[in-house]
Amino acid sequence: MSARSGTDGGIGQEQEAMKTRYLLPFLAVLLAVSVIATTLGTPIASAVETQVVSRYVDQDLPLADPASELWEDATPMEVPLSGQVSMAPKNEEPSITSMTVRSLNNGKWVAFLLEWSDPTMDAGSGLLAYKDSAAIQFPSKEGEPFYCMGLSEGTVEILHWRSDFQHDIESGLPNAADIFPNMWVSIYPGGESGPFLTGRAARNPLSLTEKTTPVEDLVAGGFGTLSAQQHGDAVGWATWEDGTWRAVIGRPMITTDAEDAQFTGGMETSLALAAWDGGKAEINGKKSVSTWVTLKIEASGALPFGNIGLPDMVIVTIGFVVAIVAASGITWAVVRRAS
Repeated sequence: MSARSGTDGGIGQEQEAMKTRYLLPFLAVLLAVSVIATTLGTPIASAVETQVVSRYVDQDLPLADPASELWEDATPMEVPLSGQVSMAPKNEEPSITSMTVRSLNNGKWVAFLLEWSDPTMDAGSGLLAYKDSAAIQFPSKEGEPFYCMGLSEGTVEILHWRSDFQHDIESGLPNAADIFPNMWVSIYPGGESGPFLTGRAARNPLSLTEKTTPVEDLVAGGFGTLSAQQHGDAVGWATWEDGTWRAVIGRPMITTDAEDAQFTGGMETSLALAAWDGGKAEINGKKSVSTWVTLKIEASGALPFGNIGLPDMVIVTIGFVVAIVAASGITWAVVRRAS
């Protein structure tokens, strides 16, 4: 019995030694991979993302290209949406229940890529047709006012992409005959002048015949206060394919408008999202909205390798080589000690 016990004890010790030999190298590799992922800003588990990080890139942003490969450098975050039910018209049965957002900045401009599901593309045309659209909202100052349009003491800046504006830019502004093909009207002398076209005469953004951007730059301080800014800085573009909208919205990080949010590298602020489904006759307050989400603006040089200019693949390769060398060294030391 004692001899067998001694044999069993020797086998047990050898098994423990084998576990140690392989466990330590595995932990070394796991640690190296974690360091690499942290260095590159890559989440190991995307489910734990609780903030939108605007990734810094040292190049021009794809302000009009939702399909740009550069967006792959930005970490996506899925934000839940719910129907707006605080004020009429309410959206008690919202069709858009989530939106994915990514962000990039280059120190001068900041841009966001919004993606959401919508089975139909609706550009809106006429009084009985409704448009698809999406908006991103920031507090104008520090703090988080009410996420639905802000408050009088806490205004918000809203960048509103509109499918009808984009349609007008692509295809030209529709006239009354396009919208109402069966209409009949007499000719009014001087009908194209200001007294007959009051919206254009007042420079109402909705009435202007020439549009340069599909994104409105708005400000609000509570329900019923939404207004267009005199000077708009926002740009963007969107595509619809296979039931999915992908919209880019961007603007300069620093502007001269007192009611705009201002962005600097390294800061944290908040954003909120909204979307309208034209196919479900969603308009004005009848929309899907999110609550506030933390937005972190990454600064230049935030990454250890950010100033070297090496491609990410090279960094990953170097990291894995270091991990293998470290694991080999630890394995050699453990084996030598065990022997």
